[in-house]
Amino acid sequence: MDEWFREWFGPLYEELYSHRDPDEAARQVASLLSWTGDIRGKVLDAGCGSGRHLRCLRDRGCDAVGVDLSGHLLARARSTGAGPVVRCDLRHPPFREESFGLVASFFTVFGYLDTAAADADLFATLASMVAPGGWFFQDLPNPSHVRSNLVERDERPFGDGRVVQERALVGDRVVKTISVERGDRPPEQYLEKVRLWEMDDIDRLARAAGLRKVAVMGTSDGSPAAPDSPRQAVLWRKP
Repeated sequence: MDEWFREWFGPLYEELYSHRDPDEAARQVASLLSWTGDIRGKVLDAGCGSGRHLRCLRDRGCDAVGVDLSGHLLARARSTGAGPVVRCDLRHPPFREESFGLVASFFTVFGYLDTAAADADLFATLASMVAPGGWFFQDLPNPSHVRSNLVERDERPFGDGRVVQERALVGDRVVKTISVERGDRPPEQYLEKVRLWEMDDIDRLARAAGLRKVAVMGTSDGSPAAPDSPRQAVLWRKP
């Protein structure tokens, strides 16, 4: 089984993506909560990473906890006071079913698994933790935007070397190879593989989980989704 995500989300990932914007996280959380209103019960930030969105949720009064598989990113979240965090594999979360008023996945933890069936099982697991009357939010890439805007190769300086990223569409997934060259050391290479889920297929998963779609947003600030939007951030409610 190819579980590339166990190796990638460590110190190098954090260094490469240090530009991630806390203000963008604040805007996205504000947009989400404008739809949900006050959350009844606890909030789960599923795949919280270093805690950008978790901190914003808690700043806005949510009783939020973050979970992630990366021990490195969780250590960063703890060191910055983002909020309480738990290390776990989201396929086997240490929480009861129907125990959260909101389960939110910002910047996608969905689409990482080997098969679409495994992704679907993860979706069902996350949805099962939403209490009746609660909310489920998934922030996903818009497949049509990804396909039409895919940059096959880019490189940039990185420390005393460079980082080269190469991307390809392989079936229903975007496969990215990241190669970091520093000084005389051998290149470090990592992979990202993310499945592009079409909205019709996500809708089927949501119906099977008993969810009702409330909104689809196309950007982190909550703008309505359009065919060329970069994101398809979907908010559902469990009756």
